[in-house]
Order: sequence, then C-alpha cells, then structure tokens
Amino acid sequence: MSGSPIIQNGKFIGAVTHVLVNEPTKGYAVFADMMIKQMREVN
Repeated sequence: MSGSPIIQNGKFIGAVTHVLVNEPTKGYAVFADMMIKQMREVN
C-alpha cells in the first residue's frame, strides 16, 4: 500500500511510496529525515 509507514525498533523511520507490481518485495520509500528536511525548507 502506498504511504504505508515503515517502523523499526518501535520508531517511525519513513513511508513506502511505490512497490513494483512484478516484484512486491521491492520498491521505493521516503525516509523520515528527508520528509522533515523538506518540510523545513518549505516553511
């Protein structure tokens, strides 16, 4: 599911953005630190 959170050791570290249809174990994600950096640049 697009936008699903990625949790490691009980902490939010990012979100899944795309999963490859032919290989559901592979895809792309955005890490939380990049989200925070982008948010600070916009504000």
